[in-house]
Amino acid sequence: MDQPTPNPPAGGRPQEEPAPFEMPPNITPPEPMGGRPEGKDGTTSPRPGPEMPKKPLTPILLMIFLVIILILGVLFFASYKGWIAIFGLDKFFAGSRSSPSPSPSVSISPQISPNLSPTVTSSGKVISNVNDETRKKDLGDLKTALKRYYAEKSSYPQSPTMIKTSDKTSILYGALVPAYLEKLPDDPLAPQYYYGYKSDGQSFELTAALEDKSDPSGNLSSGGLNIYKITNSSVE
Repeated sequence: MDQPTPNPPAGGRPQEEPAPFEMPPNITPPEPMGGRPEGKDGTTSPRPGPEMPKKPLTPILLMIFLVIILILGVLFFASYKGWIAIFGLDKFFAGSRSSPSPSPSVSISPQISPNLSPTVTSSGKVISNVNDETRKKDLGDLKTALKRYYAEKSSYPQSPTMIKTSDKTSILYGALVPAYLEKLPDDPLAPQYYYGYKSDGQSFELTAALEDKSDPSGNLSSGGLNIYKITNSSVE
């Protein structure tokens, strides 16, 4: 069916259709509701979402600061102890340490050696030489051992010439050690002085040189030595 033609308005002029609305060029059209704005080429740009909060750097910086403090503390402690030297701190710490107070000086008296000559006290009494007393005791011990040997063997170790008691290869050493003596005694000033022994098997003679030339128990020899002598029949 044909559409009816609208009647023209009064006045005889036909009614014109309104012109379409156009947006001024300097104004951006509003974003459509429920959608994303389209670009000039017809594509849609992503809608910006909510910004994520940035992670604060304070804990990380604090951790780094603590590590640095710990390292510096270890270095200072090691320098204080003198284990390492850094920036001259070891000398600084060494100078700052309190030095111990000096201890009172103690005078040490020199060691007094045994008298080599008799001394006289204020009362005029003569004190015997220590080494000479040792010599007399040693010869007395040898005499006792020889007497025991003779009681069992009915003879003394024979040596027609004078021998040194310190000679470990002598007949005297082999006869008395270790059955009668643990070892044979020797002069306190050996080898300058020595004990002598000789025997014909039925008698013996033990000798020692005394340092005290005024000791009456000895006899001065032609060589200027004061010879102390013990025999199997002597009484000391």
